[in-house]
Amino acid sequence: MEGKELGAYRIQAELGSGGMGKVYKALDDNGDTVALKIVHPHLLEAPGFFKRFLREAEAGRRIEHPNVVRTLDVDATVLDDRHYHYLVMEYVEGQTLSELLGELERVPEVLCRHIGREVAVALEAIHAAGVVHRDLKPENVLITPDQAIKVMDLSVASLADEAMRLS
Repeated sequence: MEGKELGAYRIQAELGSGGMGKVYKALDDNGDTVALKIVHPHLLEAPGFFKRFLREAEAGRRIEHPNVVRTLDVDATVLDDRHYHYLVMEYVEGQTLSELLGELERVPEVLCRHIGREVAVALEAIHAAGVVHRDLKPENVLITPDQAIKVMDLSVASLADEAMRLS
């Protein structure tokens, strides 16, 4: 996908992938760097999946907090006769907590406390927006070079009012 354009975004490099799709570093029309999460096409055929995709976008848009990766937009386009659905998110330079744990034999206590405190603040903001994350794990916590902490990936999040109806 590198070098291809999806709507207003030129894909630069793959950042990672998960159960819902692949994430790419991209540039928008203004030259700003963003992250694009492109949904695996076969998932769109699954019953209820498209609603889940839109729920992630809605959940992400509800939250504006420095400790949560911001969802900027959701869109779809056709490229080479294929349909692509994607989320546009804030691009964050850094590594996941999982990657950091793989590098370090032991996380220093001061850093451990900092990460815990910042993740708790992020979860507070997520819950205040009426969202339940439901997939908090080291792979979904980003640490920037200056040790800012950002929680990401609301793909299995539920909106609190939905969760209340289900429980």
